Parts: sequence; structure tokens; C-alpha cells
Amino acid sequence: MPAVTASRPGLAPRHTLTTLICVLTLAPGLVLAGERVYRCTDRDGKVAFQGQPCPGALPPATTAAVAAAPPRTTVPAAPLPLHSLDYEQTTRATAVSPPLPGMKQWAADADVVVVSGYAPSARLTQVDIDHRARPVLVVLSAYESTMWKVVPAPGTRIKAIVVSSRESTPRYDVQAPAGVPVQFDHLPYADEAENINFRELMKQLNARYGVERVLALRGGHKLPAQVAVRGPFAPDSLLTFAGVRPQVPAVRFGFDLVSVDGRRLPFTNTGPADGKRYTGIVRGGMLSFHGSGAAAVGEDGREAYYLEGNGSTLVWAPEGMSGRKEKLTLPPHLPPLSWGAGLAWDTRKGVLAIASFGGEGHFYRYDTRRHQWLDARSLQRRDLMSLSFDASSGGYVGVSRSLELVRFNARGELEDVQSLEGLLPDVDSTYDKGNRRPDGLSAFAHGAATAVVSVVDGTVSHIWTYDARARKAQLSYKAEPSSWPVR
Repeated sequence: MPAVTASRPGLAPRHTLTTLICVLTLAPGLVLAGERVYRCTDRDGKVAFQGQPCPGALPPATTAAVAAAPPRTTVPAAPLPLHSLDYEQTTRATAVSPPLPGMKQWAADADVVVVSGYAPSARLTQVDIDHRARPVLVVLSAYESTMWKVVPAPGTRIKAIVVSSRESTPRYDVQAPAGVPVQFDHLPYADEAENINFRELMKQLNARYGVERVLALRGGHKLPAQVAVRGPFAPDSLLTFAGVRPQVPAVRFGFDLVSVDGRRLPFTNTGPADGKRYTGIVRGGMLSFHGSGAAAVGEDGREAYYLEGNGSTLVWAPEGMSGRKEKLTLPPHLPPLSWGAGLAWDTRKGVLAIASFGGEGHFYRYDTRRHQWLDARSLQRRDLMSLSFDASSGGYVGVSRSLELVRFNARGELEDVQSLEGLLPDVDSTYDKGNRRPDGLSAFAHGAATAVVSVVDGTVSHIWTYDARARKAQLSYKAEPSSWPVR
């Protein structure tokens, strides 16, 4: 009698090396009336005949029953495993799946592999994994919906698979080995470790799956049709939840930042001076484009000036930002103010400096005692993102979008420009390199030393201490990963 497979109707039987194939047949020499006998092949090729379905096999189903089954439109209570490495079944979902048992501990005794990119370059992205030392937690993340196929080499043990897409209406589609849990999630994609997207991915993987370290990151902006993950794997601090760690600087000094509600926040080049966490309330960076632009507050913490809207309006708040306000208009002989990004106040002389970017850019000065505009100088297309007063020199210091440290004298005349390109450790993790610039940087001078501060979504993420004489910088503060905002 010819063998009859117990696989899903309409699919031809195939051989497997790592799982059991279930075949309904009659063993040689046996005569059975009205009974099913299952021929099971294990991973070593050994054949056994039994009256029960092979481990991992689907229950019998008729072709009519399968054809009449409605299409899957909701997340299954548990992912459907595949039953051979020929991947005759696919786990699919159209929404994030509910938590599976124990998934917060999936990374506890497993090595984590991340394959990520913006979009697939082929209909199917196959991930070949060869890592036998420990079980593997596989994270598959893309922006566009992607069809995945995970293929472990002999001896590689896949503990679980996490699949993610960032599209507004994602479809999750993964082919996985039999018995492997599949969790559908909504995670950032990150095709490089030196990127804020990877820091956000690590924060969410840590919170949901206990991930502290990633063994390997593979992929690319366009995901290859086939991705190979195999050793040797070199330790890399960028692939950890903590990331690059700060160092103790040779000198420590203080400065103030301004909060969204107009308070002076005491900081040093090693972090908040009072040890508090100022999460999501610090002015600077991209927060400037969301209604909380640059601001300068007097020594007594009351009188304030700030830029409103897109930086085209300077506002005076004599009683603090919660009191009365007055908009200050530029005289006709000065160039119009637009995209004001930097604001610094020399309270000793009563001079407020404003820097704008975009186009030519200008450096304006305003007399806060006589309440009159003084002058404006061209920045010659040097886009400044920030400006601060340097009490030691009486001048000003700013950071340009080209990662330059720019110094001005008290009259707003350009004195020195130093490139910071390649000098700030871990700066690439503060922004999305492929799409933006590090727009959240400001500088605070203290003699030859300068604190370069990164503000990400209202939170100080990094502080570097820059030595102008040696032209070297070290990371002297970094916020704990748990305090970073999740986008």
C-alpha cells in the first residue's frame, strides 16, 4: 500500500533533519484493520511506527475543512509552530500579540540576535543562524512589513522569535522551526548600533524580554534576501543595554540649563548638580520645534526672555514665564528674525544675544536695560543650534549643525571655530544618522574646558567635557538608559 502523509492537505511530503515527520502508513509485516499507523522519523533519520501522531504533528484535517476555514485576521492565542524545516506552515498576525508565558525572561539564558532594516529587498528574507554555544533569542525588526524565514543550522537552538513592523497597518509573517514561540511586537527598526533607534530598541527589548546584551546585529537599510548570522562574535559595548559608559573628567564645573516652565536647572559637566532626574522638561534640541524654544533666565530666576513659535518672535517675560509677556519687534534696519535657535544673556552688561540659522543666519544683540536692539551680524551660513554666555571671556559659544564649536567675542564677532567631528564618543546614539543631524547640542565654556550637552526630547542624554587646547573630548555623563524617552 502506498504511504499517505499526515501533513496539511495539498502539500507534498518532504524530508527533514531536525524535526519529526509524521507519515500514515502500514509497517511491513503488519495487518491493521481500521487503524492508523504513524511512521515517524527523528532528527537522526531513525524510523519508528506508532499508533499516536508524531510529536509536533498537526491533528488530521480534511481538504474540505481546510478550504472552508476563514482567513486569519486576529492574533492567535499561541503561535502556530511549523512542523518541518521545509516550512509548510507560516505564523501570521495583523496586530501585536498578547504576552506569551515567561517572555520577560527569554534573554536570561540565551544569546540575542537582532536582524533589522527599513525594508526587504526580496519577497522573503531568510535568516540563517549558526550558533551552538547557547540558545538563541531572535529579534526580527523592520519598518515595512516583511516576510521572514528563520533557518537554524544543526545544533542551533532557537528559544523564541520576536517579530516587529513599524508600519501603521503592519502585517507580521514569519516561518519558524517547530515548537518555537513567536511573539509579534511593535519595536523600532535599527540597522546600525550607532544610532538612537538602536538605543530605543534596546530599551524596549530590555523592558519586555530582559535583554541586556546583543550578540550580533545584522541587516541593513535594505534587508538582503539572505542574512547569515555566524561567529566569531566580538564583544561590543554598543550592543549592550547600558551602551558606552562615561568617564571621570579631570575638571568639574557648573552651569545652568532652563526648563520648559522657565526654571534654572543646576548642572555640572558630570550631570545634574542636585542629583535629580529632569526627564522630558529641559529646553533644547528638537523640543525647540515643539513650542519650547531657547530661553534665558535672569540670575534671580524671574525675568526671562524666550523664542516663540519657529524662533521668529522674541518674548520678554519680566515676571517670569507665568506672568505678563511682551513681544519684541525688530526695527526695520535689522534683518528679519527667523529660526532663532540660540539665546544667551550677559546679565552683567545687560546684553542678550540671539543666533538664528537657516539661510545666511545672523547674530543679534539686544540691550535689556535700555530695551533697544543694538545690531546684527551675518553668520555667513554657519547654522548655530545653540548659544551660551561665557563668563570667563565675556564672549559667547555655540554649536553648529556641522558639529563645530564656535566662539564669539562680546560684540558677536567670530573668533574661533573648532570641529567636533569624530571627537564626541557615542554622539551617534543621540540621533537618527540616516535622517537627521545631532540638533540637540549646546556648549557651556569654563576656561579651556567646555561642556557639550545633548538634549533629546527634553532630557539631557549625554555631556562631554572638551579640552580646547588638546582638542580632545571625553564622555563625562550619560543618563541611565531607563530615563531615555521612548518614541
